[in-house]
Amino acid sequence: MSKSLFVNGISCALLAYLNLTPAIASSTTTIASAADGYNTSLAMKMSPLATNAAAKLLYQGSFGPTPETLLNAQQVTRQQWIATQMQLAPSWHYPLTTQYCDGSITPTTNIVDGSDSANTSKVENNKSSNPRACLKAQESVWLEHAITAKDQLRQRVAFALSQILVVSSKEPPLAKYGDGLAWYYDLLVKHSFGNYRDLLQDVTLSPAMGVYLSMQGNRKANLNKNTFPDENYAREVMQLFSIGLYQLDISGQAILDKQGNKLPSYQQADVENLARVFTGWDLVENKRYGNRRTGRYDTFMELSPKQHDYNEKHLFGQLIKAGMKADKELSASLDLLFHHPNVGPFISRQLIQRLVSSNPSPEYIKRIATVFNDNGAGVRGDLGAVVQAILLDVDAQTPLTSPASKLKEPLLNYIGFLRAFSATPKSEHYQLRQLSSTFGQGAMRADSVFNFYQPDFEANYQADIQDDFQGYVQGSDQDHVQERGLTNDDSLSGIPANQQMTTVSPESQIMVDPLIIKQLSLMFKQTMSNKASFDLDLAEPLGLAGNSVDMLAYLDQLLLAGKMTPVFKAQLLSHLSDIKDPKRQLKEAIYLIVSSADYAVQP
Repeated sequence: MSKSLFVNGISCALLAYLNLTPAIASSTTTIASAADGYNTSLAMKMSPLATNAAAKLLYQGSFGPTPETLLNAQQVTRQQWIATQMQLAPSWHYPLTTQYCDGSITPTTNIVDGSDSANTSKVENNKSSNPRACLKAQESVWLEHAITAKDQLRQRVAFALSQILVVSSKEPPLAKYGDGLAWYYDLLVKHSFGNYRDLLQDVTLSPAMGVYLSMQGNRKANLNKNTFPDENYAREVMQLFSIGLYQLDISGQAILDKQGNKLPSYQQADVENLARVFTGWDLVENKRYGNRRTGRYDTFMELSPKQHDYNEKHLFGQLIKAGMKADKELSASLDLLFHHPNVGPFISRQLIQRLVSSNPSPEYIKRIATVFNDNGAGVRGDLGAVVQAILLDVDAQTPLTSPASKLKEPLLNYIGFLRAFSATPKSEHYQLRQLSSTFGQGAMRADSVFNFYQPDFEANYQADIQDDFQGYVQGSDQDHVQERGLTNDDSLSGIPANQQMTTVSPESQIMVDPLIIKQLSLMFKQTMSNKASFDLDLAEPLGLAGNSVDMLAYLDQLLLAGKMTPVFKAQLLSHLSDIKDPKRQLKEAIYLIVSSADYAVQP
């Protein structure tokens, strides 16, 4: 294969992200019914314009399009597609995870479905005799649902929420409770279209979060021993899960004092008082208060009254009276957090970032935060309304010729590839070896509570791109390059200064050379060899392999939402013309597309 067709490293992906490569397709606000298109097969009945708009929606609201979902999505409006998705039954993680463990856990115990989430049927220590099998099972079930679940929008939103309300197997002993991690994840699935206040409460009392941020087993102050409540969860529930560090206006912009300094959203006294609220909670059926290895991880924590601080507290200037019941006190404190004006813009921005755009405009954030504050029926925190508003917003439906909005997360990049060709596992379950070490991420595998990457991470464009810039520009559409004022002098002088300084690309923080090499190697193995973990269904595109133009049009719609650049298409056609074997031709085309900069950015 021609070396010029390979894309290695973050640099070219960031160039595409900065819109140095032009898109050739356009989008429509409404995903219209399919018009007469190709006269063969399911996928070839797609109308390119409608299909490309549908593909854009599916990249935002699912783990990626398939031929079937593309055909279905182009026959309805965005609003109809979203409404249908929200009505689908949830695909739960916990029951299947316990089933995939070694059988020592009852598969139907304590499903988080809203009706029996308080069920406390007995399970011996809620722990498999093979913890590694349960952790592997949790990962396998997540992957299976990401690739095959019908409720794609719910699963995609749950994954977004898992990067805000972070819990990770990296914190001992959670790696030994894969079933408990799956139970926590189902809280996110359950509340994906529910109310953020309810989600905040369930997360606070969940065993996995309790262990992860050391609220579980938290004790009231003991002045004789000079010990005080652990402040970890109190700090993170404010900083990361609700209000953030600084006061924000409704558009997500920091409010400044007269000297131009950002105003903090909480004080150390708030942390200390909230930590006192979060005392006395422990695992159900725990043999000793605060022990992490003998209690239940599949039901909400319970109160140990002797360990709770019942004294008067002050939070954000509000009084929490002494002697209040612990559950009422916790509820009142979470209410104060939930009704803080920061929550709407703070959470809305991060959900937009995970679904649509890494750099949402202040106006976009304001529109979504307004819906968070009031869904139109006087309800605050309605995540279903928020998700719908994010996907229906005009900024989510910009033409495909507009600048790229975000880099794909590495894991979602690969899952989208598997979904596009209806991948099925060669083994009994859906598995990817060394998933975290290959993609730098995995469900419930973050290295810290700050997620896999920072929402405000700015790539060092000069350092990352400069070495490859000249070669990339030489291979680009020269007219487009000149339009943007870019030169061919191995510099970045043509990129506007504000774009260099203010554009964030969170996902690029984990798109480093060693991981990219592993990902490209995995893509190559999956596409070009028989040693891959999955079987791909290539029947439909293989039928077009004799006609490179039609085959590339099909792959362009399925994998790139029709935004393949003219230069890239010409290079592919030239390369494929020298390959006589149809199957080899198809496989090389697929690999070169999914390893390209065009594929690295979300339409």
